[in-house]
Amino acid sequence: MTLMSAFPLRRLIPATILMFAVLILLLAFAVIKPYVGELLYQNMESSLRSTLNRLQGTTEYLLSKGDLEGVRREIAATSAHREVKHLLVVDAGGKVIASSRLAYVGRPLTELPLHYERSLIEEIRHGWAPAYHHQHDGENTIYGAAPFLYRDPGSGFRERQGMVMVEVNVDRTLSQVFHRLDQLFLWVGIIVIVLAALAWLLVERAVSRRLGQITRTVRGLAADDLSCRTGLEGRDELSQIGRILDQMAERLEQNRYQLLKANQQMENILRFIPSMVYIKDPDGHYRLVNERFIQVLGEPSEAGTTVFDVMPEPYASQIAARDREVLDEVEARQFQISFPVQDEMHNWFMVKFPLVDEAGQVYAICTVATDVTEQERNESLARIAQRIFEHTTEGIMITDADNRIVDVNPSLVEMTGYGRSALIGQSPAQQKSGRQDASFYQRMWEAVATRGKWNGELVNRRANGSLYPVRLSISTIIDRHGKLDGYIGIFQDITEEKQSERDLYQLAYHDTLTGLYNRTEFMRMVNDALCRGERYAESFGLLFIDLDLFKEVNDRFGHAAGDRLLCQVAERLRHSLRETDHAFRLGGDEFTVLLPQLKQDADLAVVAEKLVKQLHRPFRIDEQDVQIGCSIGVVSYPRDGIDRDTLLGHADAAMYFAKEQGRGRYAFFDPQINARNQRIMKIKAGLGQALVRDEISVVYQPRVTPDTAVVVGYEALLRWHSGELGAVSPAEFIPVAESTDALDQITDWLLRQVVRDLSSEVLSGKQISINLSPRQFQTGNWAEMLRTTIEQHHLLPEQFCIEVTESALVEDFNATAHQLEEMQALGVEVAIDDFGTGYSSLEYLKRLPIDYLKIDRSFVRDIETDADDRVIVETIIVLAHSLGLQVVAEGVETRAQADFLQARGCDELQGYLFSAPRPLSELGLQQVKM
Repeated sequence: MTLMSAFPLRRLIPATILMFAVLILLLAFAVIKPYVGELLYQNMESSLRSTLNRLQGTTEYLLSKGDLEGVRREIAATSAHREVKHLLVVDAGGKVIASSRLAYVGRPLTELPLHYERSLIEEIRHGWAPAYHHQHDGENTIYGAAPFLYRDPGSGFRERQGMVMVEVNVDRTLSQVFHRLDQLFLWVGIIVIVLAALAWLLVERAVSRRLGQITRTVRGLAADDLSCRTGLEGRDELSQIGRILDQMAERLEQNRYQLLKANQQMENILRFIPSMVYIKDPDGHYRLVNERFIQVLGEPSEAGTTVFDVMPEPYASQIAARDREVLDEVEARQFQISFPVQDEMHNWFMVKFPLVDEAGQVYAICTVATDVTEQERNESLARIAQRIFEHTTEGIMITDADNRIVDVNPSLVEMTGYGRSALIGQSPAQQKSGRQDASFYQRMWEAVATRGKWNGELVNRRANGSLYPVRLSISTIIDRHGKLDGYIGIFQDITEEKQSERDLYQLAYHDTLTGLYNRTEFMRMVNDALCRGERYAESFGLLFIDLDLFKEVNDRFGHAAGDRLLCQVAERLRHSLRETDHAFRLGGDEFTVLLPQLKQDADLAVVAEKLVKQLHRPFRIDEQDVQIGCSIGVVSYPRDGIDRDTLLGHADAAMYFAKEQGRGRYAFFDPQINARNQRIMKIKAGLGQALVRDEISVVYQPRVTPDTAVVVGYEALLRWHSGELGAVSPAEFIPVAESTDALDQITDWLLRQVVRDLSSEVLSGKQISINLSPRQFQTGNWAEMLRTTIEQHHLLPEQFCIEVTESALVEDFNATAHQLEEMQALGVEVAIDDFGTGYSSLEYLKRLPIDYLKIDRSFVRDIETDADDRVIVETIIVLAHSLGLQVVAEGVETRAQADFLQARGCDELQGYLFSAPRPLSELGLQQVKM
C-alpha cells in the first residue's frame, strides 16, 4: 500500500494497464498456445479415425465390386485435404494398389520412404481394429492404419486381408493456427497500450489538474493563507469537494476575524479592567501583566521578576504560598489579601487558577486581583464582566453548588429555545437528549469533581424537541473561602461543523443523485461480507440490477426526467428491502443489492421477484405514467465465487442473460451463461475488426415468380467467417452488431458492395433487397444516404428494395414511417420482413408506404401439415392484395409448398427450393432450380 501511494494516480493507472497487457501476452504464449495445439491435435486424431473408418468400408465395398478405379478416385478425393501427407491402399502381399502419389502404386510398402513403426503393420495383421502411431522423430505426423477384406481372383476368390494407411502432417495445420494467434495477441497488446495512453490523458485532464488546485488551496490554508480558494465549478465529486473546501476556508476566515476581534476585545478588557491580571510561570516569574499591574507594582523586567521583587515581606511569601497551592492541587483558588501600594494598604480579592496544556500539565498561573477598597472599581469590573457574559457568542450557564441554574446569557437562551424564566432554578438535565447514557454523565461529573473542569461533546435537546450537537466546557466556581460555590458551563453550537462532516461523508460514500450508497461503499461492504463469509462461513447474496428501457426515457423526456426516475427507483428499492439489506447505485442505470446472512436461494428468488414487480409498476414523470422494468442477475457466496471480481462478473453475466430472455425478469448464474456471454464478447470484439480483416462477405438469394421461376430480384445477405470463431451465423452476430456501432459500418459497407456488384451482368436489371435494423432508423437518415448513393453511381431507384421488420415500427413508428416515405419518394420500394411474427397491425399497414409483405418462413414451413398455418398464409395474401401490396413467401423448400402458394396467388417465392444464398461469383443464368 505504501508503494502504491508513492506513485501519482495518473501514472499508476496506465502502468497497471500495461502490466495487464504483458500478463495477457505471457498467458497467451505460456498457456493458450499449447492448449490450442493440444486441442487441434486431438481434433486431427479424431478426424483421422473417422477417415480410416470411412475408407475401410469404402475400400471393401468397391473391391468387392471389382472397382479398383473407384478406390483410387476415393483415395485421390481424400488426399485433397492439405493435412493429408500420404494415403495408401496395400493388398495382402504388401504391394500398394492405390496411393495419393502415383509413383508409389505397384511398389512394395517396405520400399517406400515412410517413417512409421514396423510394429504398426504387425498390429494390423494380428488384429482387426485400426491402429495409430504419432511419429515425433524427424517429422511431426500421425500414422493410422486399418485392415480390410477383399476377394482375390488369383486365389480362387478367397478373402484376403489388405490395409489402408494414412499419414497426417500435424505441423502444417498447427503453424497456420499459431500464426493467427500471434497476430491476435499482438493486436491485443497494441489496443491495451493505446487505452493506457487514453487513460493517462483522461486522468491528466479530468482529475490531476483539479486535484492540483485542491492541493494548492490546502497548502495555502496550512500556511495560514485563508484567502486561498479552489474556484472549482461543476457537479462532479471533485468540484463539490472544492466548493466545500472553499466554504470551510470562508468560515475559517470569518472565525479568525471573529477570534482577532475577540482577542482585541480581550486586550481592551485587560487594558481597561481595574483589576490586576497577570500570568506567572511555575517558577514564579511574571510572563504577562496588564496595565493595571504596571500602575500598581511596576513593570517586570525581561530577566525574570518575581513577587519578592515587587512586594515586601511578609506579603510576598503569602502570595507565593497561594501560588504553590494552585500548582500542587491544580485547582483554582480565591482569597483576599492586603498589601501596601505606594505606602497605603489596599485590600485585594484575588482569583488564581492554573493554565493547563493539552497534555494536562500546568504551564502557568493566571491571577486576577481586584482592589476591593474602591467600590467604584468593583462596580466597573462587574459591569464589564456582565457585558462579556451577555454578548459572547457562546452560551453560558451558571449553576449553584446544587447544580440549579442561577443565570444564563442571551446566547444560551437563543441556542436552546427555552425562555430565561424556564431555565432559572431548573436542573440542566432538562436538556438531555437521551443520546448519552448514565455512564457518560457519571464520567463527566467525576472529571469535574477531581480536576475542576471537563471538556467534551454531547447532544442536547432544544425546547421544541429538536436535537443539536454542542461542545461543552464545565469549570467549578470556588468562593473566597475555598469552598464550592457552583459551576460555569460554556456551550458552543457545533451544528454547522457536524453538518460539514456529514456532507463530506455523504460525498465520499453516497450517490449524490439518489442518496444510495455509491460504488466505493459497495466495494467496501462486499469486501467486509467476504471477510465475514470466510471467517464465520456466512453466505450472502448479490443482485445486479439493470433498468430496462431507461435510455428511451432519457431520449423521450430528457436527462432531468431520467434523474427523477432514478430517484424514484432508489426510493422503491429502499422500501422493498429489509433493514439489514443494502442498496447501491454503481452508476447510470445500474444498481446492486447486498443481502447478508443468506439462508437459501429461495430467499434470493423472493427478493428478486419482489423487485421486478416493484420496478415494473408505472412511474409518474412530468404528469405522465412511464413504465420501464428491470433485469436482475443473482449470485450467492460462496457457490458462485469466493472473490469480489468473480461474483460481480457472474452477476453481470446472469443479468445480461435475463435481459436477453425478454427483460423484466431475473436469472441465477449458471456456468453455461458465462460461456455464452464469453462467446458474445468474442463476437463483439471480432466485429470491430471484421471489415479490416476482410472477413465480411455478401451472398445473394433470388426471388422468383411462382409459375415460371424467373428471377425478378435478389436479397443481399451478410456472411461472416471469423479467423478466430470460424463461420458465425447472422442470427448470432447481427443482434450483437445492433448493440454497437459496428452495425452502421457493416450496413454502409453492404450498400457500397451491392453498388459495386450491380455493375455485373448477373445482377443487371435485377432488384436488390437490403435489410435495415430497427435501430438504424433512430441513429441515421438512411433515405438521404440512399439518395446520395443513387445519384453518385447513376443508378435507378427501383433497383433497390429496403426490408424492415415489424419491430422497427413498434419502437419508433413516426421516425421509421418518415424515413420510409422519403425512400419511397425516391422510387425505392419498401418491404415488411417476417410479417406475422411481430406486432402486426392493420393501422401500420394502412399508414405506412409499403410495396411488399414478406411472409415469414415459420408459416411457410408447415403449410403442408398445419391447417392453421395454411389459413394464416391465405389470410395474409388476401389482406395484402386488398391493400394493393405484393406478397413474397420466404423459406420455400418443397414443390408442394410452391404449388400451394402459387395456387393462392402469391406473387413471388424465395427459398432453398430455387437456390441457396450464393456469392456473386457463383450466380449464373441457370442458378435457379426448375
